[in-house]
Amino acid sequence: MKKVLIIFIALITFLAGQAQITVTVGTALLQNPGTNVQLPVSVKGINGTVGGIGITGLELHMSYMNTSLVYDTTLNFSNLTPGAQWFYGANGNDYGTNWLEPNGISVNIPDNTVLFNISFHYLGGITELIFDSTRCLLIDSAYNIIPGVHYTNGRVTPSSGSTESRWNGTGTWNTVSDWSNGIPGDQTSAIIESGEPTVLSNALCKSIVINQGTGVNIAPDFSLTAESSFVNNGIMTVQSNETGTGSIIVNGTVSGTGVNNFQRFLDFNSNPGYFISSPVLAPTALIFGSHVVEQYAESSASWTALTQSDILESGEGYRISGSLPETFVFQGLFGVNDVSLNNLSYNATGSANTRGLNLLGNPYPSAIQLEQGNWSRTNLDKAVYVWDGYKYVSWNGSVGSLTNGIIPSMQGFFVKANGAGASITIPSGSRLVDTQHFYKSEEALSNVISMRLENIADTSHYDEAFVQISAGSSSGFDSQYDAYMIPGNSNYPHIFTKASDQNLLSINTQPAFVTVPVEFTTGSAGTYKITFGKIESFDANQTLYFEDKSTSTAINIRNTGVFVFSSDGSGETDRFALHFQEVGINDHTQTDFFTWNTGHTIHISAKTGVHTIDHMDLFNLTGQCVLSTGNLNLPATIHQDNLCDGLYILKMTTREGIFTQKIVIR
Repeated sequence: MKKVLIIFIALITFLAGQAQITVTVGTALLQNPGTNVQLPVSVKGINGTVGGIGITGLELHMSYMNTSLVYDTTLNFSNLTPGAQWFYGANGNDYGTNWLEPNGISVNIPDNTVLFNISFHYLGGITELIFDSTRCLLIDSAYNIIPGVHYTNGRVTPSSGSTESRWNGTGTWNTVSDWSNGIPGDQTSAIIESGEPTVLSNALCKSIVINQGTGVNIAPDFSLTAESSFVNNGIMTVQSNETGTGSIIVNGTVSGTGVNNFQRFLDFNSNPGYFISSPVLAPTALIFGSHVVEQYAESSASWTALTQSDILESGEGYRISGSLPETFVFQGLFGVNDVSLNNLSYNATGSANTRGLNLLGNPYPSAIQLEQGNWSRTNLDKAVYVWDGYKYVSWNGSVGSLTNGIIPSMQGFFVKANGAGASITIPSGSRLVDTQHFYKSEEALSNVISMRLENIADTSHYDEAFVQISAGSSSGFDSQYDAYMIPGNSNYPHIFTKASDQNLLSINTQPAFVTVPVEFTTGSAGTYKITFGKIESFDANQTLYFEDKSTSTAINIRNTGVFVFSSDGSGETDRFALHFQEVGINDHTQTDFFTWNTGHTIHISAKTGVHTIDHMDLFNLTGQCVLSTGNLNLPATIHQDNLCDGLYILKMTTREGIFTQKIVIR
């Protein structure tokens, strides 16, 4: 899909006194599964004749779940932005489009104008289209990115359906001809009379009865939700493979004489150890055959192997190890009620980042979301920690690298007791379909910045740290706001911050805009980059700087957004700092150079006394170095026909320091 063609991205400045700019994707309620839906994309605040800001171009990105929506086309373009000027398309679950006024003339678009409609084939379930604000942008007449744009997500919901519908056939759940009275909705009693439907959507029903001799399959990454009861006298199978695992949610009773199978695929090739939990009641470790199954002992920070006859307790987490991919099958009744765990272990003499760690597990055959429902806690930190193959990802209830606080089905996770008698209740109300986006959005958060560290030569392994400013927190570790940094695989990069009490944190919430020390480990020598995210959550006047003390330089995060540096692989401390105020050192920002491009030719000249660039690297947004050269005398011209259109980071090393800029190559 073609990128927005922008001649030059200049310094972002705050435009006070202008109308709020809003981009909205529409909502479609009570839609029938199996039909097409059209969602309009409209705008406000970009009419320069009535106090808005005229635009010359824009780029939009939205994520959606292809378990509920299958992209069809984009149509019905506004006459103010004819369809021939747009480039659009979708890739699985990501929709993107861009527009550039061909003559570079600012266009004023009246409020509530629909720019275009996105057409999807609707499979069912409740789902959202969510803007990725980090990749969306609007461009003004001077080719500046317009700050402070608000993006409003869209939503699609299913119709309530008939009172009762009976299935006879073999095929997908959304095959209308196999249902006696239409595809079920949340008011439909679904009866599987004969045959075997396979759920390839986010299916809903009021209740379901699976008759003897029949069955239901829930395919990986899809789900079935029953609002009242589930009666299985046949065979129900929740499938799992390398792409994902299906899920089922019953908001009522579970019964029947049939077989409930819950598959769980584990790829031991890519990850030799997993944290896992049981979705059914009281199985034994025999389910894992000859594989080693271990339980974590908080008192000694060690692991103890189970025997095959040991019961896997509901809500407890376990570690399983292996060497080859394998699919395990849990059988039995699954829980639908709250799960309480009491008297969690707490060893007061342990180290700060391991003291009180207890390995728990998601006890349901569906995902759960932290802080959805009544997560009752006693003597327990708020943060949770999930192993992600080579690192721990954390969540403090509102921010973190555990996306939206979602814990997948059958996934183990650590919690941290902070005193004796700790307890937690995992509420059944926390269950949700993790293949949909209908959950808390981070857009409402304010004053949060993320820092993502990765090796430019290996962008598949990365780590993230978060800093949030919240008046109710404290400058040291705060059990209700912060998350510890728990070390992962030392061969890969890790980034974290230091609190005033010297605790190392993956999530650091501060009561005021103070300087925060940023620490890192890399594990190997190389070139690394730190990418800053969620900058839009701050007031546009808030200063954001990142300092490298080893070179006595700093970048203005609002101008650059990416910091590239070299590491010899050894541990470095006290090198970096995040500042919320201007710093009294050289600010290496876009103002030091004039940089522009014509076609695939990059032009560089100095604004100051810098006349030679010792070394120049050009990185694409995946962190790949696509061009490297040295000893450039300014002004310089570099021509590269093999570069793809898109946004790049230009890194220039001079005797005065390291400078970075964004450019867009056309």
